Parts: sequence; C-alpha cells; structure tokens
Amino acid sequence: MRNRNDLPFPMFEYERRLGELRQRMEAHDLAAMLVTTPENICYLTGFDSVGHYYFNCVVVPAQGEPFAVPRRLENSGMQLLTWIEVSRPYDDSSDPMDVLAQALAEFGLHTGRLGYEKDCWFFTASLQERLFQKLPRATFVNCAGLVEQGRLIKSDLEIELMRRVAATTAAGVQAGIDATCAGASENDVAAEVHYAMIKAGSEWPAISPFIASGPRGYIGHATWAGRIIEPEEFVFLEISGAIKRYHAPMMRTVYVGNPPQAVLDGEKVVLEAFDACMEAIKPGVPAGDIDALSRRIIGNSSFGAEQASRTAYSVGIGLPPDWGEGQILSMQLGETRPLQANMTFHLLPWVQIPGKGSLGITETVRVTPTGCERITTFERRLFAK
Repeated sequence: MRNRNDLPFPMFEYERRLGELRQRMEAHDLAAMLVTTPENICYLTGFDSVGHYYFNCVVVPAQGEPFAVPRRLENSGMQLLTWIEVSRPYDDSSDPMDVLAQALAEFGLHTGRLGYEKDCWFFTASLQERLFQKLPRATFVNCAGLVEQGRLIKSDLEIELMRRVAATTAAGVQAGIDATCAGASENDVAAEVHYAMIKAGSEWPAISPFIASGPRGYIGHATWAGRIIEPEEFVFLEISGAIKRYHAPMMRTVYVGNPPQAVLDGEKVVLEAFDACMEAIKPGVPAGDIDALSRRIIGNSSFGAEQASRTAYSVGIGLPPDWGEGQILSMQLGETRPLQANMTFHLLPWVQIPGKGSLGITETVRVTPTGCERITTFERRLFAK
C-alpha cells in the first residue's frame, strides 16, 4: 500500500478498514474478496467517480497487496485518487470478466474461495455468470454486506467530516428558505440552493436536492420542475451537501403565508415524534423500536397525516442513485438489530398530507455511547414567509 497525502483520510484509516475487512474474510475462509459496490470501493480506497455505472473491481486477497480491475477510463482515477498500486484495466471493447479472470489467475487466486457481492447493482447477474464459467475451479461465496459491516460504524474521522458536510447542507437550506416566496419558481429556489451549498464547500451530491411546492410536495422524491409557488402552500426542501462522498441530509419546510392551525398541528407532531426518537435512541435499542415509536406518535395525529417511509436510514458514503446507506440498516418495522455507538442516520419522522404537500423537519444524527446527538444543527421549526 503506497502512502498518499491527498486521500480523504490519513493512510492509517484505510489500513484499519482493510485490516478489519480481512478479519471478517477470515471468518468466511476467503482467499480473496471481490469488491464491486462503488461505495465499498470508495470506503476501502478513496476512489470516487461518476463512472461507477461501468464495472469496476478491487480484489482484496487474504494476504498480499490488493489490486484493481477498473474500466481503462477510470484507471486514471484509480492511480491518482487511491493508494492502489496495481491495476489491470480493461478496454471498452473487451469483456471485463476476461480481464478479471486473468488477473485472479495471475495472482494465484483462480482456484481459491472467493467472496463476491451478489447484490451489487453494477456486477450484474450476466457478468457474474460469465465469471463463474471462466473460473470453474474457484468457489464463489456470496459475501454481500461484508464490507458494509465496517461502513456502518463510523470512525471519529468520518464523524468529523460529516460535521463539515452538515455546514454545507445548512447553507443550502438557508438559501432555499430565503428564496422561497409567492411568485418564485421551484427552479429559482433550486438555483439558490445549489449556489449556496457549493460556495460553502460542497462537492456534487449523490442526489439532487428535493424541492417541491404545493401538491407536488406530496409526491415521493419530487424535485424542482418549474412550478410557480403560490400563496398559502408548502414548499418542501430535502437537501444534502457532500464532501469526499460523505453526506448529511436534512429536511425543512416553508409555508408561504400565515400557517393555519392544521399546519401548526403538523409541525407539532413531527417535532414531537423527532424529539421522542432522539430520547429513545441509544446503543442496544433495536432499530425497529424507534420506527414503531415514531409511527405511533404520527398515527395519533388528527389531521390525516401519514408516514409513508422508514423512520431513519444509515447515512455516510453515497454515490448515485442514493446518498443514503439504508440498504445496510434502516429504522423500520421488523428490524431487530441493535443500535451501536457511532452509527449515523438521517432521522426523518415526517408527514405527507394528501392534497397539501409534505412537512418534514429532520436531521442527520449520531448514536453516542449514551444516547443520540445531532450532526446537522439548523434551526428546527416550520418557516413561514
């Protein structure tokens, strides 16, 4: 492993991540782990590219130097952005499975027990089948989630970086609130959000900010579409900045006009649910218990609100199409895994109100050794304009 001074974290952080992965590999008796999930490659090496939709692989042997099998166009980033020294790139006109199989044979791994990520979106079923056919003497073991076990618990360095990200998120949220008024368009708001967030230090986020007004705010994952904001309606903002692929999202809601009592009731219930969750979150508590608590509070509302999604999802490294790590762990019904210190979540008790829009006042939070703390620290209320 070559030492680099321009990685997102000091070299000892990557050595720790690699060492812990190898300990988990040993429990599965693996000769090597084929890491193909873009976020996992980023976690282990620092590699960062929007070109992750092509197949890329980092092979981590039980012993010896890891090596990469990237698309040739991405090999420049593998050389300049990571600590990886050895790569065997493939050309667009070649079969990447041929190159990967040849590289595994070159390093004496073609007859070993190989872990792979069956759930990886960019290591498709057809690619997997071709690789299995090319290496008939190897034993392939589905180890999806093995790298993610390390990603779930953040280091102090990761937490520090996420706090920096939170400042860029806050800049975007403030700009979105300031730009919201009757007669402005959703595009106007989106432009100000992007400008402020990037000026504050954000790199490109894995998802564009969600900015939706009026009834469009009721649509899951709606974002700006040129609609003109009208008086007496919601404008929903869900925003995250990004630095070195780490995110810290939050939601805020603006009401254009004087909020009626039903809107104030909505503000009260989402704040109550959030505060109750913050009080309940601590190491050892099953993640699903937090979801049940939030749903119970929101379900008792008197104005027809509904929580359509999970109560929280893990957040940290994100590449398109998602800034979250919810596939690793979410606070949702039936999830029995206990919370642990230095897990980080987007905690989002929020409500969708049919015909009106959505109301969210959410935060990125960290599980502490004794409870929970906010990473995003923006003012928590409904904003009336």
